[in-house]
Amino acid sequence: MVTGHVREDRTGLGRFSVTPSPVIRTPTRNPDGSVICPECGRSVTETRGTQRVRHPDIADREVREQLEKPLLTHGWICVQHQYDVITPHHCHGVDASNLPGGWVGVRLVFADETVRWVPTPKRELQQQGIER
Repeated sequence: MVTGHVREDRTGLGRFSVTPSPVIRTPTRNPDGSVICPECGRSVTETRGTQRVRHPDIADREVREQLEKPLLTHGWICVQHQYDVITPHHCHGVDASNLPGGWVGVRLVFADETVRWVPTPKRELQQQGIER
């Protein structure tokens, strides 16, 4: 299930239907294991699901050039900012071996310029002619 949403606020450029690209960060956890936004500290545990990353900074040139739609990834989202903060779940390489079948890994450049593996549905890439 895709949790994608339409930003409701109409501040700044939102009044003109311009939405800033999301910021991609590493998930941050409280000592109890709950996931919080790495920018504001609010709990985002309940937002776990499939998130849409518009204009993703994909590290692999071939994938980046072929991707025509937003990148779907599994993780959390905080919408309490002028931009969405997406914190994708980590996956173990291209085969996403730490996740159930149907997911593959792509290398995404995070806001701190670190490249990390994140999961995406294999069928989404296949529909665009991208094989992983």
